Amino acid sequence: MSFDVIIGIIVLAVVYLLASPIYPMLAGGAAYGRTPREIAAEALTLADLKKDEVFYDLGCGTGEALIEASKLCDHVKGVEIEPIRWLIAKLRARKAQVILGNLFKQDISDADVIFIFQYPGRINNRITMKIKAETRSETRIVSYWHPIENMKLVRRQNKIFIYKT
Repeated sequence: MSFDVIIGIIVLAVVYLLASPIYPMLAGGAAYGRTPREIAAEALTLADLKKDEVFYDLGCGTGEALIEASKLCDHVKGVEIEPIRWLIAKLRARKAQVILGNLFKQDISDADVIFIFQYPGRINNRITMKIKAETRSETRIVSYWHPIENMKLVRRQNKIFIYKT
């Protein structure tokens, strides 16, 4: 392998690593923000996730919420658009189904509980419209850090918001 090829590979890897935090924004989503595992565990307890329910993490990142949900539930699904984070989540949350793709194109009609950690405004509004259009009545939505407008808040603890459709 020539020196130019090696330098080219290194440059591409560095560019990818620098761009990966904003890649989801370029695809119409939000930048990456990690949910601490203890927050994910607390949120799922507040949402009263049950063993036979279907759980989704829309924008699952590296899989913290998926790992915690897998301890409580048999049907855990995560959607992540960024390939490196998707791979990390797939390796870490082995009991979950981790989907590489755009959350706005994912069918979530079977969801009982949906977890999101997105940005307020445009992104949460798009997710809210998708959730309202595709889920059945009484689906629980867990939003970490950011409240969701135009949705029925049923519980709040610190920066964890629980809604129902």
